[in-house]
Amino acid sequence: MSLGSGHFRAMNLGELFDAAFSLYRRNFVLIAAISAIVQVPYAVLAFALYQAANYAGLQDQLQNAQQSLSNPVQPLTQEQLQPILNALGPILLISGVLALVSIFLVLPLAEAATTRAVSDRYLDRPASIGSSYRAALGRLGPLVLQSLILALGIAVILAAAVALTVALAAALGGAGVALILVVWLAVAALIIVVYVRTSLAAPAIVLERLSGWRGLVRSWNLVTGLFWRLLGIRLLLGLITGIISAIVVFILSFAGVGLDNNGRFILQEVASAFAAVFVSPITYIAVTLLYYDARIRKEGFDIEMLAQTL
Repeated sequence: MSLGSGHFRAMNLGELFDAAFSLYRRNFVLIAAISAIVQVPYAVLAFALYQAANYAGLQDQLQNAQQSLSNPVQPLTQEQLQPILNALGPILLISGVLALVSIFLVLPLAEAATTRAVSDRYLDRPASIGSSYRAALGRLGPLVLQSLILALGIAVILAAAVALTVALAAALGGAGVALILVVWLAVAALIIVVYVRTSLAAPAIVLERLSGWRGLVRSWNLVTGLFWRLLGIRLLLGLITGIISAIVVFILSFAGVGLDNNGRFILQEVASAFAAVFVSPITYIAVTLLYYDARIRKEGFDIEMLAQTL
């Protein structure tokens, strides 16, 4: 995909996915290497932390505790709950640490670097791992700020929903169940709207060098009038990448039949790393193309680019 090929224009659904997979196929080594630079060390870190905490042993403890607590006749005692709490504590702690590292470091860098590389190749410019990560590191702060703003916004929405649920339950009792259901359906719809309307923020932050807040506003404005199109594409994209990831996990899980908990855990980590390196970039590529598609549809960006080549 380049200016010279005549494809720099608004694309329908088929053209968009064809462009995304063509870009991935033609630049496979570059894009996979960009992803592997952050995803592989993250996978190694996760594996090391879980191994240090004896994750397989903790799983055995949980399974034994669940079996001993199946169909309890008496209410659970502190002695019965303690093994579960002892096993869950380290798992939740390590999972929380890894989630923070992923959300605020690994994913922003992978998405930003891939966005830069895809944009350069889409505009028929040279791209490299070094230039992609220089751009990504330069925009890491705004990307993290964007994530913090979104996380805070979602937390406020959920907190308000919980408070309203408690108030309705106290005031109406069982009669308020239907109203509480409506509240949570509205919350789910609101979160989906926010997710779709801000889904182009990362490309805007990286490619237009905007701040975290301005990137969110920019995405919100770009998606205006294109909400249902982007929602449908993101759902289809999630379905495609989900199926590919599920196939990888199934194959490796089948290979792990007969292994102990530790062996299955290692295969799970390998499957997760494989999906992160080779499947996740598909989403980043498609979102970058959606960003340009939105600009073409709303701002005549194709005409602007053509004028620069004359």
